[in-house]
Amino acid sequence: MSSPISHTQPQPPTSNAPPSSWHQLNNRWTRNCAGGEPGVNYNQNVRDGHTELTLSVPFSTTIPVSALIQRARNTWLRCHASHPEIAVQLATGTDLPQTMSFEPLRSNADAAAWLDESFRVVSHQSAQQVASMTYNRRLPTKGKRNMLYLVLAGAADPEFPDRHCLVWNFSHVLADIYSTVQFFNNFFKSVTEVPGDRGLDVRELDYTGLASRLPVTPVTPYEATYRPSRAEKEEALRGALAQTQLYADKMSHSIAMYPEPDAAARTHGTHCIRLQYTESESRALLSSLSAQKISITFAAAAATILAVKQTYGRGHETGALLGMTRNARRWVQTEATHRVPNAADVVYLWVPFKAEWFEPEMPTHTTILHLAREVRKALGPHLTSPHYISTFAFTADRVIEALKREGEPVPAPQAPGFSPQGALPLGKHFTSTSGSGDASITTHDFVHSGRQINPSAWTGMFSLWGRVTLSMGFDGKYYDPGRMEGFMGRVKGNLGSLVLGEGWVDERARL
Repeated sequence: MSSPISHTQPQPPTSNAPPSSWHQLNNRWTRNCAGGEPGVNYNQNVRDGHTELTLSVPFSTTIPVSALIQRARNTWLRCHASHPEIAVQLATGTDLPQTMSFEPLRSNADAAAWLDESFRVVSHQSAQQVASMTYNRRLPTKGKRNMLYLVLAGAADPEFPDRHCLVWNFSHVLADIYSTVQFFNNFFKSVTEVPGDRGLDVRELDYTGLASRLPVTPVTPYEATYRPSRAEKEEALRGALAQTQLYADKMSHSIAMYPEPDAAARTHGTHCIRLQYTESESRALLSSLSAQKISITFAAAAATILAVKQTYGRGHETGALLGMTRNARRWVQTEATHRVPNAADVVYLWVPFKAEWFEPEMPTHTTILHLAREVRKALGPHLTSPHYISTFAFTADRVIEALKREGEPVPAPQAPGFSPQGALPLGKHFTSTSGSGDASITTHDFVHSGRQINPSAWTGMFSLWGRVTLSMGFDGKYYDPGRMEGFMGRVKGNLGSLVLGEGWVDERARL
């Protein structure tokens, strides 16, 4: 699936990397949140866990249940050293600077305490019930450390009684879609390799080279690789200020999502919607877009814009102020000298409308193609230089200042948002003949969800093994679930019109 976010590691000019911003004192590593991290973390802290994420991967395996539990537990323990971001403690208050810390496990008692807090085996709830529980409460762990749930077959999904499921709950501060897929790939491979008949001893954990694995922001490899000049940083800062001005100038002219009139009286509650095309529909959709020389990223963004206009349009709008995610992985290496688990940020685009695109006689698929080309044109200038990375801290500071002023979120009109997550490189088969006997794992799906505690509601899209999925998380305080089901049905129907015809409408769009 074409996407402006590449999952291929780039090869920019090499240079000597600067020292890590992590500092060690005895057994404790600490640093201040940097780049965009302070804004995301502060937002979570004052918005009751907003953007804490939950990912679910159902799988089947040849490993017996008792051994699977032990292997999953051992792998999670091993990850404390190999993927320390899962055990980093983040600031949970409003003091500035926001900070983070990490402590290697020094004894089996330390390991047992961390496992007791962060690892759960579930046999009497479905994976969906577990996921819903996680995104309807904030992370209960110390410093928002990650939690992993192994939901056993028989409970995980009654429709597929032989499938287990991993449900992973974590803060968005230290993860994006790319790093989470890589984590699952490493995790499942490790499950096939570690012992299933005993627990690992803490002395078997390898903390060698820990400094290179502790998470940093894209700013660290960006500075090391490009050594930006003052002029380049100043130009990037002007771009960041232009983003603020664009929002101020265009929001009143844009289509928008309007919270329910009684939002002030409604209670918070996260809802997640997930719609999929069949494999054959996905192939036809991707083939049609390829013939049109349009990425599905831009077509799905266009389908979202049109759905917002169809659902909430009031007639005065001259365009769409569209938020989109982009990823710094196109510019910096994130798995080499430095570990960068979150390289995503948001850019706002102005997508102008032409009245004829929305005339009753205009076919939906033609409207989508017009809008898609405008989205591509608007996004292009934001993908030409790495220097926007230098503005992450500036933007985060402005986010924090705005949150300080706002207090409780105001149920104001919201610009539409779209998060293209690309073609996910999740492995399907994992096999090993080492350790305690043959072991194999087959993954079956990838489900993305997360906690939403504000009026913003974004559409997401990814493809897995050629099948396209659309998703949305939203806060029921601001949006009616039935209306949002209808909205997402329109998104799917709009995008599907490119190959499935004008008569094809997802049933949810009728709500």
